[in-house]
Amino acid sequence: MALTYKNLSIPNFDREKLTARTDYIVNGEKDCLFFLSTEEEENVEAQLQDWTFCAQTTDGGKSFQFLSWMAEPNEVHAVMPSTVRADERHLISAMRRRHDKPFPNRPPKQQNWIDVYESRDNGQSWTFLNKVADTDLGKRNGNPPCLIKLADGRLCVTYGYRSVPYGIRARISADNGKTWGEEIHLRDDARSWDIGYTRSVQRTDGKIVTIYYYTRDDRVEQHIAATIWDPAQ
Repeated sequence: MALTYKNLSIPNFDREKLTARTDYIVNGEKDCLFFLSTEEEENVEAQLQDWTFCAQTTDGGKSFQFLSWMAEPNEVHAVMPSTVRADERHLISAMRRRHDKPFPNRPPKQQNWIDVYESRDNGQSWTFLNKVADTDLGKRNGNPPCLIKLADGRLCVTYGYRSVPYGIRARISADNGKTWGEEIHLRDDARSWDIGYTRSVQRTDGKIVTIYYYTRDDRVEQHIAATIWDPAQ
């Protein structure tokens, strides 16, 4: 039997501009959750105005429903979520955050970090859990997280760090994101801040493969690199 396909597009949900990156969870043959973002000039007073939300299709992409905003509606930039499912109704999402604190007669002070939020009702509402880590000292717009659930149930976040020493880092949580262990330095030998955007996966032997773009003194051009590491150590 021949298969036919139609061109389907995600609506803009009555917003001016979507700024989404790839983040979704497939629930079934026609059911999928999408974690998106949009520019929100009235709600986000930072220099970058992204705000993250959750949407769903239950008919294979023929229609989409807005479910909820995933972060608090204030001046803090929230974008590029990375979401995992903890159980049937429990979702956990790490987000890239930025805040530009204004000062009289001075340029705003920038802060860049990663936060984690959870939903106990399958995306209908979200609650702040904890800050995971700073992603620089406030000059380079930070770095997006990659969140994965390990075979033993722990959570792992990887990300690029864009202050000296430039490199790739990770943190692990044993309580579904409420608290996070010590920062793990996967490498600190980058030649500049322009690195990161990690993607991680756990192999069947338990080790994690973390992929990112990178630059070194002995290989100046940006390139794709990987670190294989053991979260048990």
